[in-house]
Amino acid sequence: MTTRSSLLLFTAIALLANSCSYQHEQADLVLHNGQFHALDEADRTHQAMAIRDGRIVELGAERQILNKYKADRVVDVAQAHVYPGFIDGHCHFLGYGLNALKADLHGCKSWNEVLQRIQAHAAAHPEQTWVLGRGWDQNRWPDRTMPDNEALNALFPDRPVLLQRVDGHAAVVNEAAMRAVGFDAGQPIAGGMAEVHNGRPTGLLLDNAVAVFQRIFDQADEATKRAALLKAQEDCFRVGLTMVVDAGLDVGTIELIRSMQREGALKMRVYAMVTDAPENLAHFEKAGPIKEERLQVRSVKVYADGALGSRGALLKAPYSDRHDHHGLQLADRTHFAEVAAWCKEHAFQMNTHCIGDSANKLLLDVYGEVLGGTNDLRWRIEHAQVVSPEDRPRFAQYSIIPSVQPTHATSDGPWAGDRLGPERIAHAYAYKDLLRTLGMVALGTDFPVEGIDPLATFRSAVLRQDGSGWPEGGYQPENALTAIEALRGMTIWNAIATFNEADLGTLEPGKCADLTIVNADLAKADVTLLDKTQVLATYIAGEQVR
Repeated sequence: MTTRSSLLLFTAIALLANSCSYQHEQADLVLHNGQFHALDEADRTHQAMAIRDGRIVELGAERQILNKYKADRVVDVAQAHVYPGFIDGHCHFLGYGLNALKADLHGCKSWNEVLQRIQAHAAAHPEQTWVLGRGWDQNRWPDRTMPDNEALNALFPDRPVLLQRVDGHAAVVNEAAMRAVGFDAGQPIAGGMAEVHNGRPTGLLLDNAVAVFQRIFDQADEATKRAALLKAQEDCFRVGLTMVVDAGLDVGTIELIRSMQREGALKMRVYAMVTDAPENLAHFEKAGPIKEERLQVRSVKVYADGALGSRGALLKAPYSDRHDHHGLQLADRTHFAEVAAWCKEHAFQMNTHCIGDSANKLLLDVYGEVLGGTNDLRWRIEHAQVVSPEDRPRFAQYSIIPSVQPTHATSDGPWAGDRLGPERIAHAYAYKDLLRTLGMVALGTDFPVEGIDPLATFRSAVLRQDGSGWPEGGYQPENALTAIEALRGMTIWNAIATFNEADLGTLEPGKCADLTIVNADLAKADVTLLDKTQVLATYIAGEQVR
């Protein structure tokens, strides 16, 4: 063989060896035969994905990935649709789990049905000192009248009862409950109301009056909270959620979540807003923010007002269906300004619950004074439910993120117009208008106030309809989001709203392999299709958790 022939043969063998090595780069997991919606800036779709060490290594065409990578696990997703893991931008993760201990009052069609469910729950749980329930909504009853405790006092003369409205901003308690905590309904409560009729406390409480009873919920022991967190995680994985933003936790609960994650029991990613109690702020002033792989704490949850359904939302003009009432401001302006200054000084995000137009204006004013102009601090208004058109531009002026829950629009729609009247309702639940101000909206459910399913969020955002198809044509359809906008609101915009865009929110090399796999192309946003859409699998960091 000539020298030249030997050289050519050696070169061919080397190229073949390099080619074989290229075709067998190691991965932990390869998913293929799917439609992988990257939701990146180019809105690319791929056919396969390789994952290593919990992160995406490469996406591409079917043979491109299969020829290049070998893996311990190769999964054929059978033409299913793969999205970045869904993120719930505003919910109550622990609260959802703890609700399993309470009587479920959702869907009750009358106060009598509430009483029937409570009696059944109390009989089934004689070991519980308190009879707790949540979920009633007087707006779904024929007369829409707020309840009182007359029947509860007769049914439970000695056992304390606390029944929260669906939004948690109103409750009914019996006389035994008031005695148990030493509650005096005759005393004024800043930011709250305890109804008194003909000199008798009716047991109906609003906002900060409900908060007086908060210690009843805080008394849950560690075992109960662990079980609640695991229950919430299981249900979140079932509907395709890979990260939740819990809107208000104390230090003890945050440390429990941290411990459970380190044990490997809790796999859910949690972005926790710490409640603005002085002891919580003092702790994080000393300890600083938490930035771990699956737990982040760098934001403070504040309440400006109550809820529209219980007439606690703070309005500029009186309620259209109660002309002597503007709603409730839950703290004074000085408090909001002090928390804002603390957040700015300690590099914490400020996230404030604002429902009414007056509450939104107040906090936009406070934010603006502290922020001064455009910035990258990503402070948020939670709910942004009723925002006057003249106040809306300040979201862009001060780089404030609107964090909204589309199912509120379709749940509140049947009665919200009665509260607000025809002029104000036109700029309520205006998600498209809010999107135009800053170019993004963070989307969530507010579960357990609403259902846990992010596909319901998608439906309400895009079709402006609930699961029953109400209303025909959509509720204020001019404020519907496009399918891609809604998907971004559930993924990359939520990642941005939590400072996680480098790791989450799109399917791109280097990002965490958090995936939600469904059986339909959500971009088509077809009603018939959505009715049949199901989550097939959920992955966090390349591990299938559902």
